[in-house]
Amino acid sequence: MFDFLLGNDALSAIIAFILVLIPAVLIHELGHFLVAKSVGITILEFGIGMPPRLAKLFTIGGTDYTINWLPLGGFVRPLGEDMVRQMGDEATAEDRAEAERRGVHKVKAVNEASPLARIFFFAGGAIANFILAFALFTIIALIGLPQDVGGIVSIGYVAPDSVLAQAGVQSQDVIATINGEDFADTADFLSRWNANAGESATLGILRGGDQTPIDLTVVPSTISTEIETHPIALDVAANSPAAAAGVQINDLILSIDGTVLTSYLELQQITAQYLDQEVSLTLWRDGEQIDTLLTPRSNPPSGEGAMGIGIADASLSPALGISFQDGVRRELQPQPLGASMQYSVNRISYVLNTIASIPGQIIHGTADPESLRVTSPLGISQAGGIFLQESIQRNQPGIILEFMALISVALGLTNLLPIPALDGGRILFVLIELVRGRPIAPEREGMVHLVGLALLLSLMVVVLLNDIANPLTNLLR
Repeated sequence: MFDFLLGNDALSAIIAFILVLIPAVLIHELGHFLVAKSVGITILEFGIGMPPRLAKLFTIGGTDYTINWLPLGGFVRPLGEDMVRQMGDEATAEDRAEAERRGVHKVKAVNEASPLARIFFFAGGAIANFILAFALFTIIALIGLPQDVGGIVSIGYVAPDSVLAQAGVQSQDVIATINGEDFADTADFLSRWNANAGESATLGILRGGDQTPIDLTVVPSTISTEIETHPIALDVAANSPAAAAGVQINDLILSIDGTVLTSYLELQQITAQYLDQEVSLTLWRDGEQIDTLLTPRSNPPSGEGAMGIGIADASLSPALGISFQDGVRRELQPQPLGASMQYSVNRISYVLNTIASIPGQIIHGTADPESLRVTSPLGISQAGGIFLQESIQRNQPGIILEFMALISVALGLTNLLPIPALDGGRILFVLIELVRGRPIAPEREGMVHLVGLALLLSLMVVVLLNDIANPLTNLLR
């Protein structure tokens, strides 16, 4: 239905902005609005979008409900406040007169509420964001969480004259079931294969990323269940020793200097003994053995390794005529409401704990620089576009819902930081008032928030330019 989005990064980013950021900000402002109503603070306007105003929809309870030109979520305008700070006495008096003209009998400005009521009001947006995240994580679990349901056999190469090839199995296919049943692992699959010797059997094949199996019919014969395990090259860096030696992606490395290899760990250990020395490699590629020479380097570029290959373990089944990798097949299993709510609590706790651990990681130098990257609404939209495309491609709405929930948590937590112009900054001033027994002069507090706002906007410009020059899509793809 939404295939037109796949591959269209710009359109996906726009739709992700509409789905992710606008609701998160609107819910945030709705939280402020509802809390204000609950503690008696007069709200003159609740706007969808940001000014300039497009139209006033209606007025209820002394509050104008408006729609505005800039699609950036929304805002609330309490009596005596602009979007950042308290207004002067004259402007507050004008707001008070306006509220009374609208029929509001109990008029109350933010600074007239009790300290605890003001803290509740300033925190209301973050509370709403956390509630939204809780609801989204719960919905994700109700839709289904990934559960291991069996093993898979991911085919790398299939011999043209093999039984599997004759049945229609292709390279890169994934065998997921046999006779409609899951199998635990490769050994279990081979056991079931032999159990069906001489009879027709149906293999469930996943092909091209499609999660709906294709049924192929084979007639198994009794085979040896012995398999060989060797390292496989998953990636070959340009200008590396492996590239110079002719190693290709999906090559199996059978031996190094005559030593048969059964795992990538063995390859790493033996390679470390031959740094800057020429060694012989025996490769397996498309059913043929290839010998080559290679010199592992002692000072490789960062992230490449001595040979310049990314490796894992793979297997050969001479009897079936295939190379393959073991794996686990997961399916989405809907959870009951209680378990879904617990999952939501656990996910929010995990996110908050992860964020709380960042300062310690910075101090100890273990933080990943990319994970600390500050991003703008543009960057969030770029990332959201990728998750939206993946969600559509895999037909799993939970992917984009997860991103929406994470952004809602991040928005709520960010606004609680004790930074001037943010909700947390406003709360900080209330706490100072409680400690010193009297409020700080509104003019001084307002100046602090205006300076904070200017700094935040300047930072946002820098971050926006960085997101334009270095799109997050380059990191996520």
